[in-house]
Amino acid sequence: MSNQLGPIDVTCDAPAYSVVRACRCLGISAPEDVRWCQLSHFLSQPDAATGLFHFLGWENILGRVPGERTCSCGERLPVLERVAFTFSTGREETYMLGQCRRCGTVFWEEG
Repeated sequence: MSNQLGPIDVTCDAPAYSVVRACRCLGISAPEDVRWCQLSHFLSQPDAATGLFHFLGWENILGRVPGERTCSCGERLPVLERVAFTFSTGREETYMLGQCRRCGTVFWEEG
């Protein structure tokens, strides 16, 4: 039966694991256990709020600005802060990071 199954396509939208692990020191809650979304990828996806009940004005009921992008859980997107990581090799990389207050998703962008 296992030969009938094809390969599984897995997409990882997180930075290098060394960066994820180091984020615990920055105050990111459970960085190895939460969803990571590169902000540019997340924003390029269709907005879930334009679904079936959009015409009822859920944004107004929930106190959101119409058209404002939110996390998948409905919370406002977090403000991203610039963080520089220095690796043991001396290489330095800068990222913009923020974590959703409600579901814990970490949004990031190289920067």
